[in-house]
Amino acid sequence: MDTMFKTVTLILFTLCCAITVPAWSQSKSNLPESESASKVVKAYPNPATSKIYFEIQRNNDKVYEIIVYNFLGKKVDHLKNLANRTSLPLDNYYSGLYIFQLREKDGTLVESGKFNVVK
Repeated sequence: MDTMFKTVTLILFTLCCAITVPAWSQSKSNLPESESASKVVKAYPNPATSKIYFEIQRNNDKVYEIIVYNFLGKKVDHLKNLANRTSLPLDNYYSGLYIFQLREKDGTLVESGKFNVVK
C-alpha cells in the first residue's frame, strides 16, 4: 500500500508541475544578471538518498534559514541559523521532489530551489 501511495503521489505531482508553477517558487531578483546567475545556496548531492547538504556560497554576514516543502506545498522542515554548510538527514522523507526556500532571518526570500529524494 505504501508503494501505491508513493506512485499515486508521484503521478499527481507530475501533473501539478505540468499545469502550473507555484507563485512562491518564482522569485525575482533585483541583482544584475551577472550576480543573479550565481547561486547563494548549493544543495548536494541531488538526487539524495540519506542526507542532503546545503552550502551557503556567499554569506555577506547574513543569517539565513531554509524552509523545505513537499510537492503539495506542506512545510516539512525548517532549518534556522544556518552555518556555511548544513546537513539535513532524510530519514523521515519519502521519495520525491521537494522545494526549498532560502530566507533571511527577517523572512525575505533570497532564493528557492528543489531537490529529489530517492530511496
